[in-house]
Amino acid sequence: MGGALKRPLYPAVGAPGVKPSGTMFPLHSILRTAVAVSLVAFATGSVTATTLSAQVSRRGDASLPRAYGDINFIVAQPVGALDTYISEGYGINGGFVWNFDRDRVFGVRIEGGFFQYDSEKRTLCFPGSCRVGLDLSTTNGIAWGGIGPQFSVPAGPVRPYLNATAGFSYFHTESSVSGRNDLDEDYFNTTNHDDGVFALTGGGGILIPLSMRRTPVLLDIGATYHRNGEASYLRRGSIIDHPDGSITIQPIRSEANFITYRIGVSIGVRTGGDRR
Repeated sequence: MGGALKRPLYPAVGAPGVKPSGTMFPLHSILRTAVAVSLVAFATGSVTATTLSAQVSRRGDASLPRAYGDINFIVAQPVGALDTYISEGYGINGGFVWNFDRDRVFGVRIEGGFFQYDSEKRTLCFPGSCRVGLDLSTTNGIAWGGIGPQFSVPAGPVRPYLNATAGFSYFHTESSVSGRNDLDEDYFNTTNHDDGVFALTGGGGILIPLSMRRTPVLLDIGATYHRNGEASYLRRGSIIDHPDGSITIQPIRSEANFITYRIGVSIGVRTGGDRR
């Protein structure tokens, strides 16, 4: 029957094949260098965190507000087995931090993000006539969310931080059809494959004040390691189209860990307990 789905039993770890090609985005190297610098900064800053906090208290002005949110552009680098099958991806990460103590050293962080990798696009004819062209797009992506503690150095021109979260990662592949001249307007969508797993993260970075007025704005540079364990996912070429219209889906199951490098901004959210 046309359009039938053939889903064979796939081995625990699929045949590696050829990893999709791609040129590393220059920002990836820049972010990795910045993260290395941030780790050195944290090692130095942690030693003086108590002194800085005391200085903040004596000034009567908290360098960081009790709460702030951040939005970042990310470059995702697969590691281990995942690096065998997929290329780097690009996406967005966001978070919210609430500091419990007066000196803004210890807080809780809630975050989430996503990135896409190895997309595919095919040109089709509208059924019955090629006068109308269609674009068939397939996107592979990973989304995640989590909550956990964050420790920050609350003062100074460079403010390192470390955090960790427990949560989930969601691996998904979707296909959609749109008109060839239609921008961001999909007529039909199908989730071809998905999988959800428990996830742990650990990361750090630096905050560099850009403006500490009524609404503080800080440059945020950092990296996070995402430990997902085993997950099932697709890559470019995992969906095979047959002449009769049917498809075969070949999911890969392997360790699926990756590192995200980020750059963005953190914006302070003043509360009633904040000192101005």
